[in-house]
Amino acid sequence: MRRRTRSPWIVWAPISIWGVAIYVLPAQGDDAPPAKIRARSDDAEMVLVPKGAFVFGRSGPGQRRPAPQTLPDYYIDKFEVTNAQYARFVAATKHAAPRFVGTNAFGRPRQPIVGVGWPDAEAYCAWAGKRLPTEPEWEKAARGPEGRIWPWGNVYDARKLNGRESGIHAPIEVGSHHEGDSVYGVSDMAGNVWEMTSTHYPTANDRPHAMKGGSFLNRQIQVQASYRWAAEDEKDGATWLGFRCVMDPANLKQSAIELK
Repeated sequence: MRRRTRSPWIVWAPISIWGVAIYVLPAQGDDAPPAKIRARSDDAEMVLVPKGAFVFGRSGPGQRRPAPQTLPDYYIDKFEVTNAQYARFVAATKHAAPRFVGTNAFGRPRQPIVGVGWPDAEAYCAWAGKRLPTEPEWEKAARGPEGRIWPWGNVYDARKLNGRESGIHAPIEVGSHHEGDSVYGVSDMAGNVWEMTSTHYPTANDRPHAMKGGSFLNRQIQVQASYRWAAEDEKDGATWLGFRCVMDPANLKQSAIELK
């Protein structure tokens, strides 16, 4: 007679976020997705944002009313896409070079790519087997299930990001402020450069896309993880606008390798 096996007990742990109770289910068993991967195309390290509920939005100027959302597993680039990675994409696809290529102020290899717009970012992500994050995906990766105000916590610290108070007034090399990482280990989600999402930001005249995270030009309100804004020029980009990508688990076998 074949012995029957039982699944282990799973404990649901309630968390209260801004007055909303959510439940977080940790990954279980051998089928759990790897915590870290590396994309084959652009060599980017990516981290898992586990499936589950979180509170999207936060009351305040420039923000949207908080509401619980549930997202599936996905991977997000640990760092903003760099000039070096974008150069690999340009070489492979013959895509147009960015506006500031070769300049010392904005073109250093480990600086985030700037001077590109949404069509460029979407083309890059598709080449890499990825896509731009939705606004909820970006925000969950930055805030975590606890709904942090800034990626590192709820107390502002200008030393943990490249914002206006740093006095640099330009993007710096990605990963320069690991002390400001989110709970998932994602870097530079506050300051350095605004980051593109695929979510539209409704306005009176048109439907531009939402940007997140603030930049080297911004102070503590604009670099809150729930803050949102939109660009006037979505095609040509700016010195303060970059992006990172996400990958769906279904693409892992084709587009990534697991990191131990």
